Amino acid sequence: MKRIILSRKGFDSSAGGTASPIFSDGKLFSIPIPQKFPSPTRYQDLKFNGMTGKDILKESSVKSVLPHNYCHYDPLLSEEIGIFGQASSSQTELKNNKVSSEDLFLFFGWFKQFTNKGKDLHHLFGWLQIEDIIEGNIKIKDFLDKFNIQHPHGYGDTSRYTNNTIYISKKNLTLNQKSFPISGHGLFKKTHKDLILTEKGSSRSRWELPKMYFLESNNIFLNRLSWKDESNCRVDCIGQGQEYILNAEDNPKIVEWAVNLIKNHG
Repeated sequence: MKRIILSRKGFDSSAGGTASPIFSDGKLFSIPIPQKFPSPTRYQDLKFNGMTGKDILKESSVKSVLPHNYCHYDPLLSEEIGIFGQASSSQTELKNNKVSSEDLFLFFGWFKQFTNKGKDLHHLFGWLQIEDIIEGNIKIKDFLDKFNIQHPHGYGDTSRYTNNTIYISKKNLTLNQKSFPISGHGLFKKTHKDLILTEKGSSRSRWELPKMYFLESNNIFLNRLSWKDESNCRVDCIGQGQEYILNAEDNPKIVEWAVNLIKNHG
């Protein structure tokens, strides 16, 4: 594992305009961003923890989209398979930074517990370790058709996507060619302080990373992120970028960090 990618997904200030919900039982659901053109999924098709998509939108008091609107349901982290699609400049960024098989996506987004007027947080919600990378509209559609899977990056007219790419998950988490009895993709079960990137008492884009794993790191941020206060592992996550790439090759402690999150909270 040479790269760990903190991948921003779900509702944000420009797409959706509000946080995704942390429910009263501690479970959390990343609401996918709206999509104007046809998609395999409408908001009303979403299901989570016995709730309908309409219930999920109501929890977050969403007014910018309606249940019948299309959504970009990605990453797809089902029981059977994990698939994440990327395109355009964000995919170029991943490719230029040599993201490849064995590397790990940790998905995060803007979350809030609405029932008790909780804080706005950047919170991790899922993971995907890469098995295969499929590039180009034809190959993507062939793969999805073969396994009878619907995904927005292979649905309908995909010519809108440049550099269209999907990442397929490993069946089991793998380190140094050793497979563990842990799924290679999934959703974190419940909110936990270990999964919160935001520094306590700060705005959601001011992060504090665990010193045990991040202190005295070596060229750890390959794009976008930079230290605000390196001695206290504080980071400013500024802008609307999607992929924040960490150098795990030279910082093996962060692999331990990521694996422990999955073991303990996945």
